[in-house]
Amino acid sequence: AVTCTFGNLAAYAQTNIKRLLAYSTIAHAGYMMMAIPAAIMLAGTDPASGRAAIGALALYLAIYLFMNLGAFAVVAFLRNEMGSEEIDDYAGLIRRCPGVVVCLSAMLFSLVGLPPLAGFLGKFAIFAALVDGYRATGAAGTFLMVLLVVGGINTALSLFYYLRVVKVMTID
Repeated sequence: AVTCTFGNLAAYAQTNIKRLLAYSTIAHAGYMMMAIPAAIMLAGTDPASGRAAIGALALYLAIYLFMNLGAFAVVAFLRNEMGSEEIDDYAGLIRRCPGVVVCLSAMLFSLVGLPPLAGFLGKFAIFAALVDGYRATGAAGTFLMVLLVVGGINTALSLFYYLRVVKVMTID
């Protein structure tokens, strides 16, 4: 919960796209770690669900790897072409490179976890593992519901800073 919150709050204040993605990576590490307490809680009561929680972590990690590498690759490409990593310098990029803007926007929205993009599947799997852990353990697993709520709030927070990048590229 702390890792997600720190990463998202730090990313929110960034004006450099590479730093924004780096702090976002910290937040995503927090989401990945959320599957671990769920797996631990489930291991004692329902080992199959415990393995499913670890599977959710693996799914999230695999999807996140492609989303993040893709976003960093586009940013590196744009840095080489424009000579800047400042988000404000992406203003009006839709007129100059519409295909690149669409690709980067899709990756950013996937990093948020919006359906029907791949990032939604990974986040949904993690959040489902938290719910399964809570259902299996009841009151003993109340902290899993706290993690779920914190994860949802952090997902909403991440929408703002990713959307800001898309807004600059398309509207500004």
